[in-house]
Amino acid sequence: MMKFWKRNKLRERELAAQEEANRLKKLELEARHKQSMANERAIAFMQEMQSANTPPQGYQMPDIPAGVVPKGRKPAIAQDSLTSSYAFDINAPHFYPCFIGYQALASMSQSTDYRCVYEATAQEMTRTWGEVKVANDSNDKDCRDKIKSIEARMDALNIRELMRHHIENEMIFGRSQIFINIKGHENQKDIPLLIDKAVLGKGCLKGLKLIEPIWTTPSFYNASDATAADFFKPSKWFVMGEEVHADRLLTLVMRPVTDMLKPAYNFSGISMLQLMQPYVERWQRTVDSVSELIHSFSLTGIKTDMSNILAGGDDGVTQLLRRSKLFSQLRGNQNLMLLDNDNEEFFQFNTPLSTLDNLLQKSQEQMAAPSRTPLVKLLGITPSGLNASSDGEIQVYHEYISGMQEAHLLPQLTAIIKLIQLDLFGEIDPQIVFVFKPLEQLNKEQEANTDKVKAERDNALISAGVLSQEEVRARLAKDESGDYSGIDVEDVPEQPQWDFNHGNNQEEAYNTAGTMA
Repeated sequence: MMKFWKRNKLRERELAAQEEANRLKKLELEARHKQSMANERAIAFMQEMQSANTPPQGYQMPDIPAGVVPKGRKPAIAQDSLTSSYAFDINAPHFYPCFIGYQALASMSQSTDYRCVYEATAQEMTRTWGEVKVANDSNDKDCRDKIKSIEARMDALNIRELMRHHIENEMIFGRSQIFINIKGHENQKDIPLLIDKAVLGKGCLKGLKLIEPIWTTPSFYNASDATAADFFKPSKWFVMGEEVHADRLLTLVMRPVTDMLKPAYNFSGISMLQLMQPYVERWQRTVDSVSELIHSFSLTGIKTDMSNILAGGDDGVTQLLRRSKLFSQLRGNQNLMLLDNDNEEFFQFNTPLSTLDNLLQKSQEQMAAPSRTPLVKLLGITPSGLNASSDGEIQVYHEYISGMQEAHLLPQLTAIIKLIQLDLFGEIDPQIVFVFKPLEQLNKEQEANTDKVKAERDNALISAGVLSQEEVRARLAKDESGDYSGIDVEDVPEQPQWDFNHGNNQEEAYNTAGTMA
């Protein structure tokens, strides 16, 4: 009986041990399951964070405001889709996933750090402006009268100011357009515009209107024939619900993107603000960091007894607050600072600020890189050091601006001149052209020295028989910027009798008179 009882007890202990083992195993499995679930949540969170910083597969269609595309129509770029096109590090500060949007660019244009660039460039490209002239320098009276009428019409249309805003618009958004408003063509905006006297006559030009790119999007373009001249060039645009032919829009894009990116950029170029964004953000971050450093460059305090505070007593906290308040009230150059001789010690740590100005300057100077603008033009910073000069940078900058004028503004100004001729005269004189003036302007002293050199050259050429007086007078008469513009070429004054072969005539005459006396 005893043996049976012992066996039962042993069996009960074994069962209890087995149940405990099973319970522990169950707890272990539950712990592993919880750990697995936590790992899965952590991995999902990391993937979510990574996807937030990873660009979408394929360029996204730009946001077009409601009303730009007519109801029942779709923009032409809706069918474009490019995938697996991110073979670069998108986290690099100088790369962008796609067009950052007109809303972001409009917001950035409110910052002085961005405005100073496109305003300086637009003013420089229209500063000296240009003039309407005859290509062969003809002095015909009819041509002069035509030119005066054309210039008066350009002033009435405010062409110079229009082109300045045209450039600013393009540099902000990447594209700018000027609508050519023709009288009687209100219902013909979707057909091509031929600038010819067979189509347009006197009084045809109603006006010119600047349009921001947010209100336009292509309605049709050729994306199938790469050999065609209009490949990836919109032939028609939607302009706030109306379809307008490209011939009626003077489209300015000074920094075009590749064909692959054009749909993502709403067929605009890359904005100067978007190019400047990493440089400006670095500069603003540096300014904020330096400002915070200057704000807290000096740390002042006292070493005091903290035993009561560390013990957790409320009385110690009250005493510390009273001591801090007393120290703050009495601290100052004209006040009295009191310290406990045995238990307190004054200290002050100062951060060196000797190189912060150099860091700020270098960071600010980098903002001039995207626009190629000299620092003296952009920020008013002059070179420092022995014999330092910015003349070379200014000359290179003028060459860059002149190239931009010839490449982008001149074709549109040529079209405007033709439209004005048709509007005023009903015909186009191909000899009348628009020419930009030089960006480098001479001061009074330089102009006087230049006139002196020219006069000496003309005198030498006349004396050598290379040129006649009439030919020199004809050149002076055509020079509208000179003091002798419009003089009568044939009315040549009588010249004094000078012996140009002897340079000492006066001295010889004086010596002869003295000998006779």
